[in-house]
Amino acid sequence: MQRFLQQRVDLAKYLISDVPLAHYADVALVLTAVLSACAAIRWPGNCGIDRRRFIELLVSCSPEHFHTSWVSVPALINVGLVQEADTPYGQPGQSTRIFRDEDIDLSLQKAKDKYAVSERKLRKRCYSSLIYDWLRCGYAHEYVPNENITHVPASRYTARISYIGRSTGGEQERVQRMVSIHLEYLIDLADYHVRNMPNAPSPKPTEWWTDKP
Repeated sequence: MQRFLQQRVDLAKYLISDVPLAHYADVALVLTAVLSACAAIRWPGNCGIDRRRFIELLVSCSPEHFHTSWVSVPALINVGLVQEADTPYGQPGQSTRIFRDEDIDLSLQKAKDKYAVSERKLRKRCYSSLIYDWLRCGYAHEYVPNENITHVPASRYTARISYIGRSTGGEQERVQRMVSIHLEYLIDLADYHVRNMPNAPSPKPTEWWTDKP
């Protein structure tokens, strides 16, 4: 199984580099399916735990530099949990800036310290949750991502995630903060978990990360 999944990661790399008709959706679907398989191999079972184990894998089994438990501040803005004035967008001259992850996002603990938002709601906007909810589910079920996702990287520089503003138009016009989860980041994440698959299933956590109060 490990070899098969590694070949899928290699396929994703090939699609990006050599297949003109390949779309972000195709690559993201393959990579998130690989991550889902890695989580299922570590914690097998079909008892409604797919989301829990996917996110648990990314948060509990990924090296810190992947920032999988970091909170997307623009995702908080889009659902009205924080105001732009209280984020880097509120600084003079920054309202239209293209931000990369470390320019604006926060670790879970720093987000808890800075914003009056419950930890449960913060966890729903962390990178691992966005990858599952906005990419894995969106592409697997309808072949479309969440409305806040853009397949065009906002930044041409190396990043895990980057952000750009898009006007919603209409009488209640506002700026929607579009999220680009970079494919190179997803490839590195999938590649890591395939290479570090356990030889045998692991005991299920007594409490999944997503279920913590």
